[in-house]
Amino acid sequence: MDIDWKPKTWVAVLLGVFLQAFTFLYLNRPRLFWVYLLLSVLVSVLDWRYQTSYVAIFSLICPIHAYLVVRHFNLSCERAWYSKWWGIPTIYGTFFTSVFLVRAFLYEPFVVPSVSMAPTINSGDYVLVKKFGYGTYGTYGIKLINDDVSSADLMQRGKLYAFYLPGKDVIFVKRLIALPGDTLAITGNQIILNGSALTTEKLSQQEGHTVYQQVLDGVTYTIRHLRMRASGDMQEVILPAKSYFFMGDNRDNSVDSRHLGYITSDNIVGEVSYIFKS
Repeated sequence: MDIDWKPKTWVAVLLGVFLQAFTFLYLNRPRLFWVYLLLSVLVSVLDWRYQTSYVAIFSLICPIHAYLVVRHFNLSCERAWYSKWWGIPTIYGTFFTSVFLVRAFLYEPFVVPSVSMAPTINSGDYVLVKKFGYGTYGTYGIKLINDDVSSADLMQRGKLYAFYLPGKDVIFVKRLIALPGDTLAITGNQIILNGSALTTEKLSQQEGHTVYQQVLDGVTYTIRHLRMRASGDMQEVILPAKSYFFMGDNRDNSVDSRHLGYITSDNIVGEVSYIFKS
């Protein structure tokens, strides 16, 4: 390790502006690095949850603190490997590669921009999608793998899933109604699945719409129908292999498989595991 080394002020300030916490690795202050990193992660989560931008203050606080550390730098401190020119790029690259891989293959958050899933998911809500095993991997607009769902057991009627529209990069979140081989028909507000109507119970009547509780394969959820808009009928069909039928919970205000057609297995992104209300 180097002794009697002093960091350059301009490098520390520049790193503080653009890489925030990582400037303290250059300054040979690992404890400060962890403090700022944990704080920035916490604030980023709060920003994501409440649609704020407080994490930007670290671009001001970190360079100021870095400047003060340089001014009072102890020359007798031994220089660790992570403060050298190759240390920060290595750590930074490893960190964001890990984030990329988690988002691409394990879990990824998405914002739902429409009301097609109301009242379950409202416009502006976030969903966390579990992706492992579903075969379609990628993130930040980069598609890495497009393959079929690894196991049919991962697809369960009544649950929420994210999927791509065929040939497009648009992510949709809808409820899975029917599986490959199922017989499906829609008559008014009634869904006939494999010869039986889904259990549906009226919960409340509000201005412009009525809210119902529906049960599908043991999964209970709420849907709503607009009173001034007639639901479209769909003749009985049998779903082809590797094809799934999705519907929005806002039944009369949702673009779903009734309009888009079946969603094939190689377009399924994953299952919605958590909903963050805006």
